[in-house]
Amino acid sequence: MNKLKFWVFNTSLFIFILLILYGIGTGQTLDKEGKINAQALWRYMTLENPYQNYPTWPGKEGFYESTMPPGNILKLFVNDIALDTIVNKKGTFPEGALLIKENYTDDKKLFLITVMYKSRGFNPAGHDWYWVKYKPDGEARLEGKVDACIDCHVGVANNDYVFTGSIK
Repeated sequence: MNKLKFWVFNTSLFIFILLILYGIGTGQTLDKEGKINAQALWRYMTLENPYQNYPTWPGKEGFYESTMPPGNILKLFVNDIALDTIVNKKGTFPEGALLIKENYTDDKKLFLITVMYKSRGFNPAGHDWYWVKYKPDGEARLEGKVDACIDCHVGVANNDYVFTGSIK
């Protein structure tokens, strides 16, 4: 009987450890309550799947001048899900779309990283965008349903809250 208990315990422990390791390796960006976690998203986009390797918005390769706040000079990276929407003019970004904008000073010093991440059910009134404003070191200054972001982007709600170019 003791061997059976020992075997059941060890097998259960092994499965538990595997499940934990699987969860860490998948780059999951949602916490247990179904709310997005800015630090998990940062970890995903900088360590697990570095955004600097993502494509840029077509026609916005390298540095370009901004017409909107918060930065004067920008670099805009998009994941493959977002790129498919942009290239194929799908009209609305699907869940998992990720737009990462590096904001630079006039002398090209990175001072802010702003992120839009599409998460179904997060904020239906705001097209389900989750907003994050990071310092270059990854500290989240603002996250979630950020009024300043939404209030600015609502002017392009018919383009799924995106200024950069038409997705229709």
